Amino acid sequence: MAGAGHGRTHPESGPEHSGPRLRAGTQPLWTGPSDGVQARVTGAGGGRLPDGLRVELVDPQGGAPLAGEPKAARTVAAAAGRPTAATQPEITSRAGWGADESLVADPPTYMTDTKAVFVHHTAGTNDYTCAESASVVRGIFLYHVQSEGWNDIGYHFLVDKCGTVFEGRAGGIDKPVQGAHTYGFNTDTSSISVLGNYNTATSTPAVRQAIAQVAAWKLGLYGINPSGTVVLAAAADNGKLTAGQKATLGRISGHRDGFPTECPGDNLYADLSALRTLASAANTSGTDGTSTATATPTWRPECPTPTR
Repeated sequence: MAGAGHGRTHPESGPEHSGPRLRAGTQPLWTGPSDGVQARVTGAGGGRLPDGLRVELVDPQGGAPLAGEPKAARTVAAAAGRPTAATQPEITSRAGWGADESLVADPPTYMTDTKAVFVHHTAGTNDYTCAESASVVRGIFLYHVQSEGWNDIGYHFLVDKCGTVFEGRAGGIDKPVQGAHTYGFNTDTSSISVLGNYNTATSTPAVRQAIAQVAAWKLGLYGINPSGTVVLAAAADNGKLTAGQKATLGRISGHRDGFPTECPGDNLYADLSALRTLASAANTSGTDGTSTATATPTWRPECPTPTR
């Protein structure tokens, strides 16, 4: 796996906002089995390339789950909490896709709410098999942590082209963990990233159903109707909005709605309306969903969030 991609995504505050380990980079590119790399890098308009430019090579095979591991150990148990019409989908746990937890230096940062879900694509290739999906997720995790210096993988959930859902950032799938996915809007939001490039690929019914089910369940924990909208203020200048500027966003939005990027690709972005409809049908007990306020959260951290 090497780099190629679509923009700044680390948090606006907290331990991953700045530090000596952080390094700017592209999105990772899945190559499959390979024994060499050749890269050509050009600056926009023939301009100067950044100092310290390098190609990062990541081998995701080192974290492969044990071949004999039972399926039950690879999925996340259904979380208890506020009743919601949408049931929790089957989610492959971090242990199931082989996360190396020793690489995660700090505990997760917790927020107080989840007001919206941002949909992403990982860009890169669509030429992986679904049997290779766990390896692709490991590669993204290793790239975020080892190459870009983040504490953990940036996304909360990942979905492959067969509709398999993977647990992303650690801390509890039913808890408001701060991610690193949409710079300016990482607070009080969640994220789902689909493996592949959806500027060129089109989503399958399985992909759309998986996204809708995760979003309906996650927002349903807060009594939120996925078809509604919410007013959020940007937490940082991000090239699309200035810090403090308010934006009316769908409860299910695309990365490009909050940040200047092509993500989640034209084809997946065009699916957002259908995704909201699917998610709303799965969770019909939510509120109207259009507000500038937040629903009462079902969980808060018991201890202060670490700041280092």
